[in-house]
Amino acid sequence: MSAAIKRGLCVAPLLAVGLVLPGPALCQDFPDPGRDMNESFETVANFPKPDGIKVAGDEDDEEGKGSDLIIVPIPKSSPSLGFGITLVGSLFYNPNNSPEPWITGIGLMRTTNGSQAAGVMHKMSLANDKFRMTALAAYADINVDFFGIGPGAGERGRSIELNEKGLAVILQGQTRLFDHVYAGPRLLYIDISTSINRQDRDPLFPDAEIPTAAFDTTLGKLGLVLSYDHRDNSLEPKNGAYVTAAYMFSLPELGSDFSNDKFTMAANVYRMISTNTVIAGRVSYCGVSTGGPFYDLCLYGMSSDLRGYETGRYRDRGFWASQVELRHHLGGRWGAVAFAGVGESMPTPTDFGDGEFLPAVGAGLRWRPSPETSINMRLDFAYGKDTKAVYLSLGEAF
Repeated sequence: MSAAIKRGLCVAPLLAVGLVLPGPALCQDFPDPGRDMNESFETVANFPKPDGIKVAGDEDDEEGKGSDLIIVPIPKSSPSLGFGITLVGSLFYNPNNSPEPWITGIGLMRTTNGSQAAGVMHKMSLANDKFRMTALAAYADINVDFFGIGPGAGERGRSIELNEKGLAVILQGQTRLFDHVYAGPRLLYIDISTSINRQDRDPLFPDAEIPTAAFDTTLGKLGLVLSYDHRDNSLEPKNGAYVTAAYMFSLPELGSDFSNDKFTMAANVYRMISTNTVIAGRVSYCGVSTGGPFYDLCLYGMSSDLRGYETGRYRDRGFWASQVELRHHLGGRWGAVAFAGVGESMPTPTDFGDGEFLPAVGAGLRWRPSPETSINMRLDFAYGKDTKAVYLSLGEAF
């Protein structure tokens, strides 16, 4: 496998996330665009630099800075969108001799349920990596199931299909406060149009009709993002911790039709317990105020939080989730994992214990495309409460 393809495998998760950004459909497979983008940004910021790209500290780093172009197809499968392929093209370069290369990329995605998307992104660092800036824009035409709002809708499991088309833009800037800690503002803009596909489905919504005002909407938000990253490797961590938190509030000045606030956080910890075995844990939380659209609620079941549930089947104003995963290297390029967790979908951000408890358990296989990379293809089989799901993706769930 060429060096360019290896680097493509590192950056592809970022663009794959960006390709399902616009609006509710994004929320189905990546419930919080802000948090997931932040995690992807941080991953890209820490992967090994491409060959031929000069960075600060290299010999002759004042002479040619170099560039590198990669094009890589990436497979993906999830309960929300089905099986798909994302074609990623990324240019690596370093015009200011930064410790990390700049990245400009474009991606195209299509899945078996008819969803498709296109996106562009740019990531750069300034002042010896003291400042990090990322921009992403994506357009998507996504088909996804809507089950309704509240635990009753999730329990019944009846859904109708929504088609959602729209544009999303994310701008983020962070400054290094001290070692391993970055903070800064994030802007999110979503312009989305929703329609209902009633073919071969019950024409009634599972719980209640989506308000007419929610079919053509704009969501504009500004907020603060904080991240702490002390992992030994961002792609295959064996020890350390990674914590992110984001508080986003709606702004009428951005054209927002809504007035809700949203807080999300996640904390991952990793510990090597033997030469070939790592135990990893994750806790996450989401809380949303009233006054927002149905697609900006807390959607339980995204792959990073708890596998085994179709994202959005349980949709409400709050959730928490916790899980633990045992990762074992079998030998050569192969590995295996086992995981279990539990969480709760809540009617308000603080109704702990009054919502729907949702457990999950599962196992998976890992295969490394190249022994020289530190990123795996993963195939996971997960079981939830009266549900099951299969996941195929690049990189670990968390």
